Amino acid sequence: DGKVYDAYVLYATSSGGRSFYRLETFVRRILPDVLEQQCGYNLFILGRDDLPGEAVVSVADETLKQSRRLMIVLGSETSSCCLLEDTSEQQLAMYNALIRDEIQVILIEMDEIENYTSMPESIRYIKQKHGAIKWKGDFSEKSCSANTRFWKNVRYQMPSRKKVS
Repeated sequence: DGKVYDAYVLYATSSGGRSFYRLETFVRRILPDVLEQQCGYNLFILGRDDLPGEAVVSVADETLKQSRRLMIVLGSETSSCCLLEDTSEQQLAMYNALIRDEIQVILIEMDEIENYTSMPESIRYIKQKHGAIKWKGDFSEKSCSANTRFWKNVRYQMPSRKKVS
């Protein structure tokens, strides 16, 4: 199908606090460890896989076209911070997912999110249409095993992939 990446990972990239540190650790360390190393998927994470100095909008646009899924990772503080300040990256991702209907969306909640009313309408629509996968683990070795229920749910929503030995 000409796609390079199995998933484009979108998450809040600037904030403070413990919740953000957990979110950053999950996206930068645990997600690649499980999905790339254990399951053989190829993820694109802005800030890790792009080159310094590249225009974020150009990179996001090109990479979204080369991705099979859009994975949105929400933390408990996300509603009041940057993912939802409508960054150009988020607008482009939502346009591809909702308007052009070119990419399937996987929504992951890092912490319990009680109130979606402060979230953008696009996130509320995705939550209503596709639901969300809730991370209940910690950062232990057991939670980072591809055989847990959480990772099986994530892999179910990912494109089919040959297992890496």
